[in-house]
Amino acid sequence: MTKEYMDSLESVVDQLTLAAVLEMLERICHKKAENLRIHWQDENSAKLWEKAARQIEQINIDV
Repeated sequence: MTKEYMDSLESVVDQLTLAAVLEMLERICHKKAENLRIHWQDENSAKLWEKAARQIEQINIDV
């Protein structure tokens, strides 16, 4: 990961909060899973994205 990407992500976290960014990442994972199922019939990859979404959902953020 480049410094430019790190700086960009830090800026987003600063603007929105870490909790909001994690919630968006969870939603993105769910959408990617759905897209893989519907358009690519790739259940294995979809399950991996769903697993990632569940793991993100379990992260408790108090900052």
